[in-house]
Amino acid sequence: MSNKFISFLEAAGKDFGNFLSKVLPYAETAGEVAVAAFAPALGPMFNATVSAVVTAEQAAAAVGKQTGSGASKLASVVTLMGPLISQGLKDAGKASDDTAVQGYVNSVVAVLNAAPAPSSAS
Repeated sequence: MSNKFISFLEAAGKDFGNFLSKVLPYAETAGEVAVAAFAPALGPMFNATVSAVVTAEQAAAAVGKQTGSGASKLASVVTLMGPLISQGLKDAGKASDDTAVQGYVNSVVAVLNAAPAPSSAS
């Protein structure tokens, strides 16, 4: 499995409070706008997936396994969100198997990684 939970999310996990205040507005605005433009029905699923990714990153940071744990973080998100994502993809007329669900999660992570890393609190 691809290890896409890096860079931006690593920085975010180090300062979770700062992350929430700076990233979720981006993810819920710019990210949802992009999702709404291409697949309007997937907007709420996108935001729920962002929350699951944040939770997985926070959990990894809490136990000191933020780096090198992309596969386990992906598995956590898929376990938490898999059925919802699968149904959302199916409703949108897309493939909804395990590979498609993992691809969707990786796509959400790519959107988050494209956002600028939050600045560390002074």
